[in-house]
Amino acid sequence: MKKVSLSVITWVLCALFLGPFLIYPVGRVLLGAISVGGQFTPSLILLPIQDSVAREGLRNAFLIGVAVTFLATIIAVPLAYIAARLRFPGKPLLTGLLLVPLLLPPLVGAVGLRQMLAREGIFNTLLLQAGVLRQPIDFLLMAAPAVVLVAAFHLYPLIFLNLSSAWANIDSSLEEAGENMGAGTGRVLRTITLPLLWPGYLSGALIVFVFALTDLGTPLIFNFKRVTAVQIFDARSDVTNPMGYVLAVWLMAVAVIIFWIARRTTDSNHIATVARGTRRARETDASALQLPLIYGAFALIIGLALLPHLGVVVASFAKDWTSTLLPTWTTENYGRIFGEHGGYAISAIKISLLCAILSMTIDVIAGAALAWALVRGKVWGRGVLDTLAMLPLALPGLILAFGLLVSFVGTPLNPLVNAIPLLVVSYAIRRLPYALRAVSSGLQQTSVSLEEASLNLGASPFQTVWNITRPLVSANLIAAALLTFAFAVLEVSDSLILAVDPNTVPLAKAIYQLSLGLSGGTYLACALGVIGMLLLSATFLLVNRLLGKQMGALFRI
Repeated sequence: MKKVSLSVITWVLCALFLGPFLIYPVGRVLLGAISVGGQFTPSLILLPIQDSVAREGLRNAFLIGVAVTFLATIIAVPLAYIAARLRFPGKPLLTGLLLVPLLLPPLVGAVGLRQMLAREGIFNTLLLQAGVLRQPIDFLLMAAPAVVLVAAFHLYPLIFLNLSSAWANIDSSLEEAGENMGAGTGRVLRTITLPLLWPGYLSGALIVFVFALTDLGTPLIFNFKRVTAVQIFDARSDVTNPMGYVLAVWLMAVAVIIFWIARRTTDSNHIATVARGTRRARETDASALQLPLIYGAFALIIGLALLPHLGVVVASFAKDWTSTLLPTWTTENYGRIFGEHGGYAISAIKISLLCAILSMTIDVIAGAALAWALVRGKVWGRGVLDTLAMLPLALPGLILAFGLLVSFVGTPLNPLVNAIPLLVVSYAIRRLPYALRAVSSGLQQTSVSLEEASLNLGASPFQTVWNITRPLVSANLIAAALLTFAFAVLEVSDSLILAVDPNTVPLAKAIYQLSLGLSGGTYLACALGVIGMLLLSATFLLVNRLLGKQMGALFRI
């Protein structure tokens, strides 16, 4: 009876939360892609094939996804090998710095890179003064390569995390057994190491592909409109136009297929850990000849990845930064943010903090309850429930935000009137998987014997959870809270689509709108971006302190 009661309660609560704000918006998008004015029109789904603009957008989105994944792989694979197989001074610090680009918002980095790539930006100035160019190049006309660069240097840590973890999980005895049988280094790599690494790599690479495929903020900053994400963004102004629904369905179909492939791949990853715990991974000291190459590789990648954000910091203190290597320094931008633009900027910060705090509270409560039901309880349909709860990780935020917009226009939650309720809901739905993973990780590493002892002594289940389980997983609960807060405070896709009223916008959309303005608008956007980066950096430092190596598991489908 208790098992049935727990299953019923868990499913009912999930239905009340995920039903209207995840399942219904997705269904609304699907319905809009096959009907017009209530008339069933399945031929609409073929519009992207028939329309040249939509077809070009899908092609560009796919090519960007492939290019970003390829470049991120080239960056991440050698770094993962070094991190997993070599010991050298400063390794914890350097591997930690590799993850920093993932924690900084790509929207802000794109603003900084756009400033540096302008005709009068630092790159053209440097090339002109060096005599390499006679006339400046308009790098911003090459928007697609710029989008690829920003996305690849933002997302490569996802492949690095998954691949380095897979490398560390390979038992050295498997490779040594192959060598003892007479196999050479190349054959061991080809027949043992690479097959065991493949699931981990594929899991990270597929996430990178989906993120790049559906990225909205970076193409908008570079004014690259010939991509599906931006076309969906433009379609939000007319919810009766079927094209936005159809494009959203096409992107959603790709994301769901990749989600399924990644889950199947992850489920088969147990092969790599059959002998885990019996032997340590093969790790050797780096030689004197290897050390300069290692430090050089780390410095190059970290430097290139952080260069756009460094440009943001410099531009935030610039009165003018055109045709010079260094700007005319000033602190007026921060004064204008909190002075002349104080109402707008402070309002954006307050809205973001409010939405992030509320969504964090929802995620921690819902994630902890669901994690306990899945790990400790005997819930019916556990696999289905876990997949449903993890679905927002694979579902592009762009699609969910578009679905919420078209689903609740004209209702009490109308985002055209007040976007804050739906922003809170969308942030919470999107980040629920991270809270679930963080708390589940703590529960799985905590022995159930203490809880059983409490129950045997007469404590109620609630008393046991509150007095025994909660203190044991407190670090994971705090980490889940900080992680969901950090991701929500500068969420891009949801903010850009749902915050329709220009006077009531969160931080990410304020940065975007300021970057489009004249009279030093980019410098103001950079100043606001620095404030956002400081919020994120401080939060993620606390998360990393609490979760440590467990943090990598949060970024796997």
